[in-house]
Amino acid sequence: MKYLLLAAWVRENRKLNSIVEAVTLSEGNAIFHLSGSVSLVCHYKTSNPFPFLNPAPLESSRQSNQIWHYLNDASLSNITIRDNDRILVFELCSRDIYNSSQNYYLIFECMPPCGNLILCQKQEKGLVIKDALIKYTYAENQKRQILPGLLYEAPSTGFVPDAGNVRYPLLIESATDEKALECNDMNSYFLAYYEKVVLRQAAEQEKHKLKHYWQKELSKAEKKSAQQQKELQDAELVDKWLLYAETIKTNLNRIKKGDEVLEAINYYDPQMSSITIPLWKDKSATENLKYYLKKYSKSKQGIDKISRQLELTRKEIQMIREILVKFETEAWRSLPPIDAGVGKASELIRQVENLLRIQIDEHWEILIGRKATENDRITTQLAKPWDWWFHTRIYHGSHILLRNFHKLEPPEKYISICCGLAAWFSKARNSQNVPVDYTQIRFVRKPRKSAPGFVTYSSHKTIFADPLEIGKAREMLQTHG
Repeated sequence: MKYLLLAAWVRENRKLNSIVEAVTLSEGNAIFHLSGSVSLVCHYKTSNPFPFLNPAPLESSRQSNQIWHYLNDASLSNITIRDNDRILVFELCSRDIYNSSQNYYLIFECMPPCGNLILCQKQEKGLVIKDALIKYTYAENQKRQILPGLLYEAPSTGFVPDAGNVRYPLLIESATDEKALECNDMNSYFLAYYEKVVLRQAAEQEKHKLKHYWQKELSKAEKKSAQQQKELQDAELVDKWLLYAETIKTNLNRIKKGDEVLEAINYYDPQMSSITIPLWKDKSATENLKYYLKKYSKSKQGIDKISRQLELTRKEIQMIREILVKFETEAWRSLPPIDAGVGKASELIRQVENLLRIQIDEHWEILIGRKATENDRITTQLAKPWDWWFHTRIYHGSHILLRNFHKLEPPEKYISICCGLAAWFSKARNSQNVPVDYTQIRFVRKPRKSAPGFVTYSSHKTIFADPLEIGKAREMLQTHG
């Protein structure tokens, strides 16, 4: 990010004066959850690092991925930027139970090829590194080391800061918006840049990666189909292989190693015509006989098996082609991630296609688990941190997932419908005012070695809902969607 823009952001937020409640890591961001429901986000794991203040929490749980617990309740008092490079310094002060203070300096290096956050403490000899998000030695970087216990050394880059002043409004161009967004302060610009450029670039990269995966799977399936067709053609020549074997058997004494063909009389032909049989010149007469007997045996047993396998492969090819069509629209977002834990493409397709779902629009989709294994698949394999999860309290029932493809706030009517579906797909189907808990997937955890469908969750809300049959839910979404 340009020095000019970073310096402007520092000037606007120099005296932030806030309390750090927690520090978490999420998708290339270090997030400092501050008092007043504000987050300081350091987008560091990129070639274009920058910070911004976010009034709404990002998709990160305070209960997982936490780092630097000793900064909890520390006060953030001052922000500066180095005069000679894109290095931001955040000053923090924490107090222990004995009211003794400890000063920290968080150094945010906003420069390519990747940003870094380095936590230091001031001692007599200088700033000493306590921890860093990216650590390295001279083996990785010949100019300096970033390791706990070492003195911090700023990078030597020869960078010359930009001259001039920022002129507002700044414009954020978007490929999907008709009109560029105007920003009248630097934090609004960085926040909009993150949402409209960074996140959309990440989505495009995910789309490209997913599309490449399915294109590769299509190529593999088509090669497999071609091989199976060749095997089927060979198998259909069962009578031919038997004829070759029987003819060789009656002419064993005529065949010598090195012969490439056998010219013989076809005693199975009423006209007693001649027949030419290809031979393996590096094989003996007996070995050539065994070769054709093996092809005959394999063909005789394999026609039905190969035909069934070929039909399955053709269905797989058709399903993959239907998946690739989804990349022409936003429908690709409903596809499972390629690391969903299923190795075989056809099995992954089958599992996902068999799920009970309600497609609302390009932004939202509802998935319903009808058994424990489907509940596991929905919650632990397909769900993203910003999706919403629903389940009846006390009663056994389905996991209901409201998929949030564009990280939006869910409309109240969608929450109400999902709660009704959770009540319907549970042991409380014939009851009223069923308690249903809902939360974001980032707050749902599956304990190690727990039974299929078993999860724990937190940060949830509870709604008392009447069971809603799926047909009624579809009608409500079509009427009010």
